[in-house]
Formats: sequence, C-alpha cells, structure tokens
Amino acid sequence: MNKENKVVIIGLDGATWDIVLPMISKRKLPTFKYLIEHGSHGNLNSTIPPLSAPAWTSAFTGVNPGKHNIFDFFTIRHDNYELKNVTSADRKTPAIWNILDTYGMTSGIFNIPMTYPPEAVNGFMVAGLGTPDTSSNFIYPAPLKEELKKCLHTLQFSIDVGTIMSGKEDAFIDELYKVTDIQEKAVHYLYSKYQPRFFMAVFDELDRLQHFFWRYMRNNHVSQDPKKSRKYNDTIENYYQYLDVVINRFLNIISEDTTVMIVSDHGFGGLYKDFYINKYFHDAGILRLKPKPPISINTELLRAIKTAIKKATYSVGIGPWVDHIVPDWLRLKALTPTVDTGLGRVDWQQTMSYFCSLSGQNIWINLKDRQPEGIIEQGKTYESLRDQLIEKLYALKDPETSQNIIRKAYKREEIYTGDCVLNAPDLIIDMAEGYVMQIGLAQNMLMPATQYKLCRSGCHRQHGIFIAMGKDIKKNHQVPNAEIIDIVPTVLYLFDKRIPSYVDGKVLADILNKGIKEVEYQTSQIYKTDVPHDISAEDEAKIMERLKGLGYMG
Repeated sequence: MNKENKVVIIGLDGATWDIVLPMISKRKLPTFKYLIEHGSHGNLNSTIPPLSAPAWTSAFTGVNPGKHNIFDFFTIRHDNYELKNVTSADRKTPAIWNILDTYGMTSGIFNIPMTYPPEAVNGFMVAGLGTPDTSSNFIYPAPLKEELKKCLHTLQFSIDVGTIMSGKEDAFIDELYKVTDIQEKAVHYLYSKYQPRFFMAVFDELDRLQHFFWRYMRNNHVSQDPKKSRKYNDTIENYYQYLDVVINRFLNIISEDTTVMIVSDHGFGGLYKDFYINKYFHDAGILRLKPKPPISINTELLRAIKTAIKKATYSVGIGPWVDHIVPDWLRLKALTPTVDTGLGRVDWQQTMSYFCSLSGQNIWINLKDRQPEGIIEQGKTYESLRDQLIEKLYALKDPETSQNIIRKAYKREEIYTGDCVLNAPDLIIDMAEGYVMQIGLAQNMLMPATQYKLCRSGCHRQHGIFIAMGKDIKKNHQVPNAEIIDIVPTVLYLFDKRIPSYVDGKVLADILNKGIKEVEYQTSQIYKTDVPHDISAEDEAKIMERLKGLGYMG
C-alpha cells in the first residue's frame, strides 16, 4: 500500500440505510450510489445502547465504552444525585489521532462529538457536540479560531433549537441548511489548506431533523399530522439529497489516493412512546417520594421561566438578540453546572434504583458507599436486586398492544470490558423499537413521546451505515458484520501501521481487494493528550443548557 495515501472519514450522525437504499433505488442519491458501486458497504453495528456519546467515542478509539469510559453525555456526581458533564478529559483511551501522532502523521478533526476540550494534535481540531459555545476555546491550535472566523464570517457549527422549541418548523429547516452550508465551507477550507493525512468530519444536524420530522414521512406514524405531513413529508429525504451533494463536492477536492469512508454512529427509526420508568419504579415501591414541599422559588421554576421567555422571544424573531442582553442569572447559563434530573422529591433512604439520563438509557442502583445516601449493600444484595429488576422489566408490556417494551436488559459486565466497567451504570437497557426511557415522573408509565411539548417521532436504531471506497477497497461489495469499533484498526491497517493490542475492533479484511497480510500489533502503551479537567462552572452550565436544548436531557 502507498504509504503516502490519505484517509477521510465523513460522519453523518443518524444516517440510516432504511432511507438511503430506497432513495438510491429512486435515483435520488447519485453520490451514495456511486460510492456503493465503487466501494464496499454494509451495516455498522453501534454500541449498546446506540447513543451518540459512546458510539462516536468508540468510532475514533476502536474500543468499547468499558475501556474508553464514555457511557453517556453525563455521569453521576458522588456528592448528590444530580449529573455532571462528561468531556474529552474523561476519556481514558487514546484516539486515532493520538496514535497517528506517534508516527508523526498529521490529523484534521472537525465537529466530532465528545472532543471538547480539544486536544493538542499534530494538525488541527475543531471540537463538536459538547462544546459550550463559540466563545469557548474549542479549536486547536488557538490561532485557527480567528482564521476560521475571518474566512467563514461566523463560527456557527450547530443549530439553535430555539426555532423548533417555538414550533417554527420552517425556520428550523432554514437554519439547518444554513449551518450545514457553514460546516461544508469549514471542511473545504480546512482540508484544502492543511491537507492532513487523516481527516474526520461529522455532519450532525441530520440527527436533529429526524428526531422531529420522522412522523411527516409517508410511513403511517401514529402521531402523523395530515396537514403538516403534506407539507413536510419530503423534508428528511430532501436533506439526504442535500448531503449527497455535499459529499460529492468534497469528493471533487480530494486526491485519487485517498480512501473515503462514510459512517454513522447509529441508525434511525420511528418513536412512539416515552417510558417513564421512575413512574414504574414508584408504583412498584422501588422508588419512594417525600411529601410535596410548599411552593417556593427554585431552580426548576427559574428554568421554566427561562424556557417561557425563550419560546416567546423566538416566536417573534428576537430570540438571538435577547440571548445576548438578558443577564446570565436569568438565562441560567452560570446558575448551576449540574442537571436537575426530576428526582428532587425522591426519598433516597427508601429508594433502591432510579433512572436519570435520557441520553444514557440506563439504570443506577442506589448503592451504598457510591451514592451519597445509598442503601443497597454491595455483593449479594446488589446482584439480587439487579436480577429482580431485569425480571420485572422483561415482564413489562404496553397495555395497548400487549407487546414487550424492553428488548434486552444488560448487566454492565455483560457488554462492557476493561478498566472502566465499574464506572458504567448498573443496568443498560435496550428498548423495543418505538420506545425510549424518559426522565421524571408522569401521570402514566407510557406516554406519547414528546420534547418541548412537541411530538418527538424519531429515535436511534442499532445499525448505522458504513461505506468505504478507495484503490485498496473492493468494488460493489457488501461487507457483513462491521462494527463501529472496527474503524480505527482498519484505518491503521490502510496506513500500514501497527494496531495497539488493547483495541477491541478488527481490521475489516473483507473489504480489501488484495486480501490481508498479517496484522502487526503495538504492545507498548500509547497515551492520549492531556486536556484541561477544570472547566468553569459557567461553561459547564452552557454545555448542560446546550445538551438539554438538543433533547439529551428530556
């Protein structure tokens, strides 16, 4: 293999073959069609559960979450029952760019989730989802920030969800294309100017669009609005077509010796109901509540006031302006660096387990010596409780359909391996298609899926997409059993570099047109670049607000 070859990975957050393949058959995605005919493709099995934070981290480290330590956008605090942000500082395993650094190879990283704060790399890094805002130090090297701003006239690499919060679908779609256009221009500028040997960029707005517009497609969704469906039924397909053009334009600027991969962190499908598992726990006596306190001014009330103001100002088109002038204490940007998980009334002295993170889809045991008021003894009591919970969850059925709402409940050690398994939640839940666990307490255990009091009609699926094309890749070939952890070892093999022995993934030998030679492994330790652990309370709060706005906190 040519040692001067390059590898480019384009990430499409939430892209699914369920949409791509039918559109190809209708001749609507010529670039995808070309890539498939001239390369190898197949399902890309995600992490369990298929969530962006652990999945993208596994994609760029080649290991399971039990090694890289990223299970969610949040983790539990040890001094109270709220959550705290997970950042790149929490990752315990080197990324592909750290490995390539040891070989003196250059890397360019753009908009990948879980890369804030950015690392010092031999190249450049523009951090993605998990960044507080554009005023933060989210670009390495630091001078590149002003360079990009001068070139693009803006650093808006993510959509403001205030438009969809106020029910303004048209404005949301307009901003979606605007942000994608800015992302594309940034990708072209960075790649063309710096020509890194390895380049990875993620376009992540497809995920947001599918969460809210899935029901408008011609798929008989139970929450379909006939009038809006007529207007928006092609919205998702139109955006896939736009991404097809974006990919084509990028292919036109790369050299012939470049291997291109198109990957998604998970697939997508319909969502119908929220499962309020804490409601179930409460009814079953597993979670207990304290008596209702007198009404008082508290964080939740202030947050409600803030949300109402934001909705009102965005509905009349002055939201962004108000965001700049309303004081921080009212915007709650620096009020608290933690998440209100809807568990404020829980009586922890009588609670055995609980759910606290929509973006984690997992269950925590109220474990003694881990949680501040833990009551469950480690050992036999802990194991017995996990077994009981799994048995109870498997018995749960939707009363309207009589179908099970839990596909699989895993003990953490059943799916994770490595030094960080004990940092994982106690049970990881794989919901049946169409259901998702939701935080808080509700009137009923199952309720129509909502966000911002709007219908949320799409959610993640286990299998994303994988396409690879290049001179060393088989043409018109379907690859079986590709895993998201296989990306890193395959890239290293294409670069003719040794693969660290700790990597969980395998080289996708089936896609190579000349077969595979013996894989060389690197047994010496490779370290990730140190990144700042101390993020300011203000930036913590901004990240929380951002993730909440994007729906990762219910």
